Amino acid sequence: MNKFVEMIKLFSDETRLRILNILFQGEHCNCDLEEVLGLSQPNISKHLKKIMLLDLATSRKSSYWTYYKINEEVFNKHSFMIEIMKEIQELEPFKSDLIKLREYKNSPGRCQINLNSREV
Repeated sequence: MNKFVEMIKLFSDETRLRILNILFQGEHCNCDLEEVLGLSQPNISKHLKKIMLLDLATSRKSSYWTYYKINEEVFNKHSFMIEIMKEIQELEPFKSDLIKLREYKNSPGRCQINLNSREV
C-alpha cells in the first residue's frame, strides 16, 4: 500500500500517536516511553517498529540504550502532521503524557543505570 496512506493510518492508533507526541518533544529512549505511557518494553518496541518503518522517527544507539526522535525531514514534508501534533498536545491523554514526561525527566536516575556497579 502507498506509504502516505500507511502514515495516515498510523495516526489513527492512539498508542502510536502518544509515542509520536513524546518524540515530538525531543529525543527519548525506550525506557522514557515505557515510564510515561505505562506500557511494556515489547509493546513500545512493536509500535516503534511501525513508526520507524514509515521513517517517522530516527534512532541512534548509545551504549545500552537506543534513542528515538521524530524525523523532522518527513514531518516538514507533510506539514499536516506537525499541525496534528500541535493540536493533540491539548487533548487527553496526550496532555497528561507531556506532564508525566516533564516530571520524569526531572527525576533522578531515570533509566541511566550505574554501569560501574554492574556485576559481570
